[in-house]
Amino acid sequence: MAKMKKRKLRWKASESQQVVGYRLYWSENGEVGYDSPFAALGNVTEVILPDDVKGFSHQSGPIEFGVAAVDELGNESDLATFKASYQFNIPLAPEGIWIENLGEVHSEREEPNDGKLQDPIPFSAGSDDSRVESEASAAPAEAKDEPGVYPSAQLYNDLMDD
Repeated sequence: MAKMKKRKLRWKASESQQVVGYRLYWSENGEVGYDSPFAALGNVTEVILPDDVKGFSHQSGPIEFGVAAVDELGNESDLATFKASYQFNIPLAPEGIWIENLGEVHSEREEPNDGKLQDPIPFSAGSDDSRVESEASAAPAEAKDEPGVYPSAQLYNDLMDD
């Protein structure tokens, strides 16, 4: 499941005694008005977008919000408006991930002060119990014929550290 940043939209309560709730209007293409999409809210002074507003469309780009106070007869106040450049859409996921076998990999080894080469660090593509004990027994990772997710997050981390 994708993850989207939430935003809190807040306003000061109307000072009128007959207010029983608010309506939130929004417009993606110009000025917000009473003919814009809206959601009837309870007697609250903040909403979490997009969670608290059913029917709010996830869009990106400039958006104008309007909040109106509503009395017990359904009369609405003037709109208090706010313009924002806000992104409510989620980026598309990458199409796939795979690993390719490139053959032998030669790396430079640092020489310690005594002039001897250090032993390579064993490569492990699994848990700590499956560590490779020597360089001679290490086998290169198999290439995948088709895109897919490699089962080891450790392998990804090791590749990204290179």
